[in-house]
Amino acid sequence: MSDLKKKYRILAVEDNQSMREGIVTSLKKEGYFVDSAVDGKEGLDKFESSLFHLVITDIKMPKIDGIELFKTIQKQNLATDVILITAYATVDIAVDSMKHGAEDFITKPFSIAELRKKVAAVYERWALKQEIKAAPIEVPLLIGISESIKKIKAQISKVANIDSSILITGESGTGKELVAYTIHNESFGKDRPFIAVNCGALNENLLESELFGHEKGAFTGAMKVHIGKFEQSDNGTLFLDEIGEMSPALQVKLLRVLQNKRFQRVGGEKYIKSDFRLIAATNKDLKQTVKEKFFRSDLFYRLNVIPIHIPPLRNRKEDIPLLLDFILKIKSKKLNRNIPQVTASVIRKLQAYSWPGNIRELENFIERALVFIDEDVFTDSLFTFTDIDNIKEDSFQIPDGDLIQTLSKMEREMIINALHETNGVKQRAAKKLNIKTSTLYYKMEKYDVREEEYL
Repeated sequence: MSDLKKKYRILAVEDNQSMREGIVTSLKKEGYFVDSAVDGKEGLDKFESSLFHLVITDIKMPKIDGIELFKTIQKQNLATDVILITAYATVDIAVDSMKHGAEDFITKPFSIAELRKKVAAVYERWALKQEIKAAPIEVPLLIGISESIKKIKAQISKVANIDSSILITGESGTGKELVAYTIHNESFGKDRPFIAVNCGALNENLLESELFGHEKGAFTGAMKVHIGKFEQSDNGTLFLDEIGEMSPALQVKLLRVLQNKRFQRVGGEKYIKSDFRLIAATNKDLKQTVKEKFFRSDLFYRLNVIPIHIPPLRNRKEDIPLLLDFILKIKSKKLNRNIPQVTASVIRKLQAYSWPGNIRELENFIERALVFIDEDVFTDSLFTFTDIDNIKEDSFQIPDGDLIQTLSKMEREMIINALHETNGVKQRAAKKLNIKTSTLYYKMEKYDVREEEYL
């Protein structure tokens, strides 16, 4: 049982004695600290006199109901998560509460296993927040609780200590260099060099000199020997970002180096050995560039031994709250500010935006917001953007054809995307779509949405 789990404090507020005792006993067996209250008033008294990370509360209770308790908790401590227990008749109230910051809800009758699963998900995010707080500010972290990030972390643990080439793909700003560094940092060679080169930032001649190095007098201006990145990364990791921008001539030379780990400096005759581990990255579809003859197929297959794909931020929005914590910690330090509180409505707005620039855009936005806030709190007034702000009027394309058929197709695709993003959990998918769970089931049957389409 982890020491961190023992520190996680849960308050169960339920007027039904058998249900309350069942919740307490079950969660204590999981290793959490759990206290209980018989109604909303006692729950509020306990909350105000002690620290709780999670409150699980029934909605229908005497004296103070669960919604009033939730609203008071929101005012007093934004960091406390709330899971609402609701009967079928109050599901709409619970859903509305989630729009205002409640973490989740569970509908009676429910199994203890279902509740444990929901609590475990909330605890996991809290535990990662503690990791973020404790980490030195200069240490980069791969952050996320989405299934895609969990998959990437699992891949990293498997490949960190093997020498196979890795190709990381993803849109600009998704964190490809961070994934490369994490692989290096989890390897046996983490104390050896990690050398990063952006292949798109240099012209062909400069990039060749940067990679291979050059001898004194190799060309005009070469006043001394330059040690290249191949040589510098010996026994370490060489990360070539934007590999798709490399010229065909340099692609041939890189392929030769990868085949025998030997090379010559520009203007040199002696062969130099370097036993580096190569990680490459690109925001391009290299398979397509191979078909178009812009990228060598033999080099592609040499690089793509182990592929890792990073999805865009819009496809893993559940990671945004944790990313927000991490970025606020770094940017607040940089700007010499206190780390501000963030309201639930702000987090909802951040998660509703599509972030075409991905994490890099999120970082820039948060830094800009930190500059302009007067108090140590992020409120809705700072957030005026919408997806429409970034779309030109003439960029809308109206599809031809039958209106009902087109809308049905769009609705079906939205449902599949939501189910995919939530790993098939219907309640969470319904929450993303802002519809009832029963409505989601109806539409899945109506549009014949099958499990293999979203899992």
